[in-house]
Amino acid sequence: MAEFLFHSKKNEFPPDIKSMNVILNGWCVLGSLREAKRFWNDIITSKCKPDKFTYGIFINSLTKAGKLSTAVKLFQAMWEKGCNPDVAICNCIIDALCFKKRIPEALEVLREMNERDCQPDVATYNSLIKHLCKIQRFEKVYELLDDMEQKGCLPNARTYGYLLKSTKKPEEVPGILERMERNGCRMNSDCYNLILKLYMDWGYELKLRSTLDEMERNGMGPDQRTYTIMIHGLYDKGRMDDALSYFKQMTLMGMVPEPRTTLLVNAMNIKLKEREAEPEGKGARNKADSIRPSTRRGKKKRAF
Repeated sequence: MAEFLFHSKKNEFPPDIKSMNVILNGWCVLGSLREAKRFWNDIITSKCKPDKFTYGIFINSLTKAGKLSTAVKLFQAMWEKGCNPDVAICNCIIDALCFKKRIPEALEVLREMNERDCQPDVATYNSLIKHLCKIQRFEKVYELLDDMEQKGCLPNARTYGYLLKSTKKPEEVPGILERMERNGCRMNSDCYNLILKLYMDWGYELKLRSTLDEMERNGMGPDQRTYTIMIHGLYDKGRMDDALSYFKQMTLMGMVPEPRTTLLVNAMNIKLKEREAEPEGKGARNKADSIRPSTRRGKKKRAF
């Protein structure tokens, strides 16, 4: 309808690139790449010259549709025609290249941005760092971190989250947190929960306890994700009673568990009933292994 109106009124109102961008964007939003391509060709053959927004709209649509090679050609054409892409368009290309594991090409785009005075932002670096961490190119990761800091483009919580996810042992965590603090990046609940998950997987109870305390002290939790980590982690370690205590505490706080947690709790309750039905001594549990939430000064205390 919009395109029909556009064509029917073009004798009264000569088309300009702004109105054509609106129609192109409409086709892209609808996910009709075929129509978007057709209208793109109409723009190219018209007297209107595509601007940065025209390219940005179409490049974004092409990358989402998996037409990365075409998107890269258009991107390079922008530089050649003097219609220099902005950081949002560069980020779109870098993210798509990284997703396709074409990281050397993504790094080349970053180099080109620096050479052509298109300043990368934190999203630019995060796309690269995320995928470099996945392939364990940590030397390059820290090179990019140094580059960010030198340019005053400070890493954010998401950046450090990628670093934390790539850690292999507890000793690596403090260095990342120190760098985070040095750059003035405050911890959020996602970071705390990520660290809790790491310590739970490693069985590092001392750090798990101190992280929970710090999280609560800073008003960052515990939240639904925290309890989910504790319940599933404790169950994996064979500590069903402790896991169920956390579930009880979670529901008392009015939090709704994830469906997978509800299924797990139902399965644990069935197992406990079966254990209770066993002859005395056979299903007994070592009480010393149970560190469950208790009440102190009217406040719930965690299992760790």
